[in-house]
Amino acid sequence: MRRLSGAAGVLALVAVLLAAPGAGAYTVQTVEVSEGGFNPAVCQMNREYLRFRNVGSTPRRVVRYAPTPGGELLFDTGWLAPGEVSREEYMGFPGTFRFEDFENPANYVTVKTPVFSATWAVECAPDPSKRPPAPPCTGAAHCLRVPGLAAD
Repeated sequence: MRRLSGAAGVLALVAVLLAAPGAGAYTVQTVEVSEGGFNPAVCQMNREYLRFRNVGSTPRRVVRYAPTPGGELLFDTGWLAPGEVSREEYMGFPGTFRFEDFENPANYVTVKTPVFSATWAVECAPDPSKRPPAPPCTGAAHCLRVPGLAAD
C-alpha cells in the first residue's frame, strides 16, 4: 500500500510540474498571408516555430522549395481557408528561407534565423496598417454581389 501511495505522490508532482506556467512552452511566430502578399515581408526570428494565418478573402497555400534549380517541395501548408492558421513548422536551422504564395510566387516572405549566435532580436510582428480590407458583404444581411462582365 505504501508503494502505491508513493507512486501516486510522484505522479502528482510530475503533473504539477508539467502544468506550471511556461513548462514546455515555446515561441511561435505568425506571418499573415493574403491575396496582397505576406505581412511582414521579412520575419527575423529565433530558431523556433513559424506558422501562417490566412487573413485574405480567398484560400491561400504557402510553400517552400529547396534552393536549387527545380528544388523539391520542403514545406506546404495545404489550402488555408480565410481565417485558418497553418500547422507550426520548426525553424531550427540557421539561415535565410523563402516561403512563397503557391499561386503567385512573386509574393513571398523571407524568414531569417540567427547564424552566428543562439538568439537575436525578433522582428516578426505583422503591421496592422497592411492588412487587406474586409471583403464586401461580409456579415451584412441581404447584401447582393453582382458579378462583373467583360465587354470583349
